[in-house]
Parts: sequence; C-alpha cells; structure tokens
Amino acid sequence: MEQQQEPVADDEETRRLLEWRRERLLRLRVSPLLAELGAVGRVDLHELERLIARGCPPDTAVEILR
Repeated sequence: MEQQQEPVADDEETRRLLEWRRERLLRLRVSPLLAELGAVGRVDLHELERLIARGCPPDTAVEILR
C-alpha cells in the first residue's frame, strides 16, 4: 500500500500561519519564548487581547490561556 504524502503547500501554509501568530503575540508584548509557545499551542488571540486590555500582564495572560 502506497503512503500518501501531505502537499508541501500545507507545510508552507502552516509555517506562515505560525509565524503570523507569533508576530501577533510579540506585538501584544508577549515575551519571545511565550510567543513561540503560544503560536504553536494555539492560544486564543482574542481572549488574550481581552485579558491584556483588562490589565493582565501579557506573559501572565498567555500562561492563563495555555
């Protein structure tokens, strides 16, 4: 039985999505390490923005949502 390979475009698309999420987290002043973890861990960006807007420190907000 022949194994199917995922299209290369999916890998590129995933890489671009994770980079976009990481950049968005960095713009919210999340530390680089937590931005990387948050991008991969699929932190809810809208909820993160709400917590930060209410005065929660960015890194603490990421930890809450992880």
